[in-house]
Amino acid sequence: MQLTPLTQSLQRIIYPVVRFMDRITWVVLFCMMLMTMADVLLRKFFNLSILGTVEITEQLMAVVVFCSIAECQVNEDHIQVDLVLKRFSPRVRAIVDTFTQSLCFIIFCFITTATFHHAGSMRAGGEVTLDLGIPIYPVVYVVSLGCGLLALVLLVKALLALGEVLEA
Repeated sequence: MQLTPLTQSLQRIIYPVVRFMDRITWVVLFCMMLMTMADVLLRKFFNLSILGTVEITEQLMAVVVFCSIAECQVNEDHIQVDLVLKRFSPRVRAIVDTFTQSLCFIIFCFITTATFHHAGSMRAGGEVTLDLGIPIYPVVYVVSLGCGLLALVLLVKALLALGEVLEA
């Protein structure tokens, strides 16, 4: 069974989207920094505050985290504890990796679906932030999108690990 063409095709489709979403987080994080800096300076020098800075920062932080988590998985920047696994053969490590990546893929598929449905219920319920009255559901949809992208990256990683198992 040859998985390489399939995984390469998936990587060509998914990874550019993941990188684009990660680049969005750079801009969002920069805007958060400017807003927080302006709020602090206004408070320090003019005893003024920007209304809703905390609310906006909270929502933007969710965007930053969930739009960049898939890129973190692509680059394998997550913390891994391999005290036991490093003593095993590459085939055993690939088997364990296939299992864990597949399990995480399934879990994040459930998380994506649940988050998407939760965003819909928030939209229907008209949930908004307290100070500014900003609807919350768009951010929850972005969280769902980020989780979905992570699930796709986990699928690619599981297929790559499965390919290593089959080659060995």
